[in-house]
Parts: sequence; C-alpha cells; structure tokens
Amino acid sequence: MTSESAQEPVHQEQPSPGVTVLRIDRPQRRNALDQRTVELLRSGLADAAARQDAAVVLTGGDEFFSSGGDVASMPGPEGGVLAPARRLTMIHDLVTTMVRADQVILAAVERYAIGAAWGIVLACDLVVAGENAYFKAPFASRGLTADAGTAYHLPRRLGQQRAAAHLFLGEPLTVSDARTAGLVTETVPPGSSTARAIALAETLAAGPNQSNALTKSLLAQDRSDLAQFLANERAAMALANHGPNAREGRAAFLERREPRFS
Repeated sequence: MTSESAQEPVHQEQPSPGVTVLRIDRPQRRNALDQRTVELLRSGLADAAARQDAAVVLTGGDEFFSSGGDVASMPGPEGGVLAPARRLTMIHDLVTTMVRADQVILAAVERYAIGAAWGIVLACDLVVAGENAYFKAPFASRGLTADAGTAYHLPRRLGQQRAAAHLFLGEPLTVSDARTAGLVTETVPPGSSTARAIALAETLAAGPNQSNALTKSLLAQDRSDLAQFLANERAAMALANHGPNAREGRAAFLERREPRFS
C-alpha cells in the first residue's frame, strides 16, 4: 500500500481468492460518508465485479461502521437547488450497484450504522453485527428527508408503524430487535464482525458462485421499483434541503445542540 492510498478513506483488500473487503477508514469523522468515500466504495465494487469475485465485505473496522452522511461536507442552499440531488445521486448509484451486483455483499457492523450508512447496510445481502450495535435514522432531527433508500426498505421490512417511529422520531433499533425483524443475519461479540463476515465470504467463494449470483438476481425482483423510489427521494431531498428546517438542522448538528424548529 502506497502512502497516498494509505490516506484514502476506503481501503480495498483481498484476504483470499474471490473475496474483496472494502474498509472505511475515517476514524476522525466516525467513518462519515463524504463524496470521496462513496466514490471509493463504488469503484471497489466495480473492481470486485471485474475480478468476478464471489463476495464483498463492507466494514468500518472493529470500532464502528459509520455515523452516516458527512454533514459538514454536504452542500447547503448556497450550492443551488440541484446540489443535494447531485450528492444523493452518488449514494443512489452505490445502493443500486450493490443490489444489482452478482457478488453477495456482506456488511460487518460494529457499534452503529446511522442515517445513510443504515441505508447502505439495508442494501446488503447479509449483515453480521456486534452484539452492542444499533441502527438509527436521525434525518428528521436534521430537517431532512430520509435518504439512501431507508424509507424504501424499512416499511417493507418492519411494517409502516415501526418504520415511521424510526424515520419521524429517530428511535434507534437495537441489534437484537434488528435480528428478530430479519435485518441482521448473525450477531457476534463486539469487535469480531469483520472477521466473521470475511469467514462467511470465504465460504461463499468456495461455493457455487454462478448459481448464487442467479439466486441474488431472483431476490432482487422484490426491489424492482427501487429505481423509481430513489428518483422520488432525490426530488424530496432537493426540496427539503432548501427549507428553514434543513438550515436549522444543519446548524444544530454543527453546533452540537438540539435543533429549534419553528
């Protein structure tokens, strides 16, 4: 690894043939997702597809998965009406690539996956999580609409009322409740989710890759309307970002205080 690549926010590893690990490495920002991070996750998936890998592991390492979108790097109203939509298009491209990929994609979640990071986890095929992990969608407290497909996946997986509690009220979902609801494949002791996800990926790599890819394509039929939903999500985000709620939510987050919505 070169010094330049060592400074990148995502590291790509191949621990064994047929397995790619994409490791988010922005500990100073709690692995928040800025533009470069999303770009590297997308290009890492493209590399895995070019190698015809069997599985890809997405991880934030052994401390935490991700605190979600990097609010400090998000464009404000001064960026124009379409600036938020352009940022969101990159995340949507990542989510749709994950869903359509031939590779089985596993998430290894430690401590938390918040906001857009939860949306990315929801797009994975298998999820391994530490026993102390939780998931949260705090979009409302930031004056924003839900993004990364969270408002698509949660009602379909949890039901309308439970999804509403997470999206309107920002209620966290514990890992035990997530597993009961079918959002987590397996729970493991804290700090071991990445190792376990890699072990599962290696099992997949030793298995019938082509038939697994076909099975994944059949499972993806359940998300046939995802593309249209994401287009609607982009429009909603663009509108929300130019209102007073978003301005107050952003200011409150950056000032580390509770928002005061009028």
